[in-house]
Amino acid sequence: MESFNEMKFYAPGDLVRVRHNIDFVPVMWVVEKISRNIRNKDTGEMETMFLGIKCRWFNSHGDLQEAVFNTKDLKKVE
Repeated sequence: MESFNEMKFYAPGDLVRVRHNIDFVPVMWVVEKISRNIRNKDTGEMETMFLGIKCRWFNSHGDLQEAVFNTKDLKKVE
């Protein structure tokens, strides 16, 4: 089991899979890191909040799919 503090970073173009047991686990490619800027109410400063990793893949019908995943849900394809 990976430690909670271990951070995983994926670069655009990396090949990944969902680490959970589901029926169809496609090989996906990383498109970009998704983040959002928010203003801290106490200090008034802008802070960046990480939302996830945007990935693309083709489903079993050949249609292009896209979704944002948490880094904990992905594993790199070697």
